[in-house]
Amino acid sequence: MEKYRIEIKWALIFGVIYLIWMIIEKQLGFHSEKAFQEPLFNLIFIPISFILFFLALREKKKVVFNNDIEWKQGFASGIVLSFLITIISTTVVYITFSLISPNFFETAINMSKNKEVAQFNFNLPVFVKNNIFDKLSFGVVFAATISYMIKTK
Repeated sequence: MEKYRIEIKWALIFGVIYLIWMIIEKQLGFHSEKAFQEPLFNLIFIPISFILFFLALREKKKVVFNNDIEWKQGFASGIVLSFLITIISTTVVYITFSLISPNFFETAINMSKNKEVAQFNFNLPVFVKNNIFDKLSFGVVFAATISYMIKTK
């Protein structure tokens, strides 16, 4: 557990920031009158995710590897971080659409012109699956990219 202290810390930071992001989405109307646009608006969170990944891996390089890190070490740390973020952010998605905005899916479906397609796309299991896929896939790409950027020459 101590070996992954930095990854756990940054996954928790990510989770808190993601929850704040979801609250901001709600306040801006993306959980009510703009509910159908929420998936697009959520894409704006990608650069924030990248920055958080970068800060986590940079800290790992400084604290654990004494500023001497190989790509493989950074990538391994990034993969662990990606898995932890996936678990925590999936919990945030569940909390958001079960407690904070429980009417989100119903609102999005009602706003849709094609109710059948909307019912297929706007439900908690689909949002959870999409979150898992997104966080894992972006996490792997971020881990590879950032590890290359911070590796010791």
